[in-house]
Amino acid sequence: MDLNFGKRLIAQHDFKDAETIFLQLLKKKEKSYEINYFLGKIYFELRKIEKSYFHYEECLKLQPNSIIILLNLANLQQSSGNLEKAKEIYLKILNLNKNIIRAYYGLYTLNTNYLEDNYYENIIEINKKLNINILEKCLSNFLLSKIEKRKKNYDLEIKYLEKAHQDCFKLGNVRNLQSQYYYKNIISKYYNKIKFTNSYKKKNYFNKVSPIFIIGLPRSGSTLTETILTSGQTKVNSFGESLFINMAVAGQLPKQIFSKNFYMENQLKIKSNEFEEFIYKKYKQYLSFNDKNLIFLDKSLENFLNIDFILEIFPNAKFLHCKRNLKDSVIAIYLSLLPELSWTHKIEDILSYINNYIKIINFFKKKYPKKILDISLEKFTKKKEKISKKIFEFCNLKWDPKILEFYNRKDLDIRTTSNIQLRKKITQYDNYKYKKYYTLVEDFREKFSWLKDE
Repeated sequence: MDLNFGKRLIAQHDFKDAETIFLQLLKKKEKSYEINYFLGKIYFELRKIEKSYFHYEECLKLQPNSIIILLNLANLQQSSGNLEKAKEIYLKILNLNKNIIRAYYGLYTLNTNYLEDNYYENIIEINKKLNINILEKCLSNFLLSKIEKRKKNYDLEIKYLEKAHQDCFKLGNVRNLQSQYYYKNIISKYYNKIKFTNSYKKKNYFNKVSPIFIIGLPRSGSTLTETILTSGQTKVNSFGESLFINMAVAGQLPKQIFSKNFYMENQLKIKSNEFEEFIYKKYKQYLSFNDKNLIFLDKSLENFLNIDFILEIFPNAKFLHCKRNLKDSVIAIYLSLLPELSWTHKIEDILSYINNYIKIINFFKKKYPKKILDISLEKFTKKKEKISKKIFEFCNLKWDPKILEFYNRKDLDIRTTSNIQLRKKITQYDNYKYKKYYTLVEDFREKFSWLKDE
């Protein structure tokens, strides 16, 4: 057993196996910065926050001014709702080194007002440096766009934002499975032609569980929906955006399908038993399939591609489809920074993705009308109680009025850009809040008919 093998397991999302290896390594070398670092990382992924804290703190004992550990601790504090503590750590980092752009970005995610005027010059200087990496360039351009937004300099805001997206695209830090190509050239074309082999007997434990999958587009209220669901009396285990289903599907597809010259005459076959074993192994890291009436939540939005595969394995699965005004969706995605999603960095790529998404989600809504519930962000924020009751009824969960006071929860673990918003009361959504940005999509109105309808 060695360190590199453990790292490979982490990369494959085999966190429990990685945990076993690193704990064994820790017995041999208790005061190892590197081993404690990876255990902190593993426990963060497994949502064992206290254990993650412990191992990162062990790292600090060995290297008190480690920037990477301080950044991880700040992120832990932020996702746990300890916002003042997170701010304190980010400021400590900048006191150690004023050129750490991720600390400025962290402050921005806490509160846009934390990007004080005296930081502006620092970020400008970082941005001008020739020796900074692409991520630093990306983040600095993004932060400059937000500063210009505060100053109401729209043209400069968009200029810096475009640069940020260009840098982000260069990173190549896309989701596993060659996500852009996988989506554009495979699933969006063959979503109704990839089938399972039927030469196996389904395991009983999958018939006993009632998973809930939140699907849709980013920035459409998915984290709000997740937070509402996990605030009820019934314990709903959530492990965020797992990507397990995508990994299972792509791992089964023949390699030649990734060729640009690939042509499928009939159907693609996925081996059901291998698919099932993969899913079981990944989810078991978080769940006990021996539990009666097991309910869990997966917020991998891209699972709208995989509804057929999910229902094959989990016949009791339900899907909450989060949506909003589509034109606002385009703008909200573009104004965000989502480095792991390669299709979010160009307006036309976003439009193409959404165009395919509309086609696919409509196909599955017709095929499984009782399995998919639409949740409009606009309606949700106007009629909080009515819509949340509807969600709980659809998921066969008991509703309680206290659910709407989720912002008072001490155990909220939020890992998306909605972190700060969801620690406050739900406010009514402002229809067409991005109206001044609609000029960004005007040139595409003829190509994408749904833009005209919005």
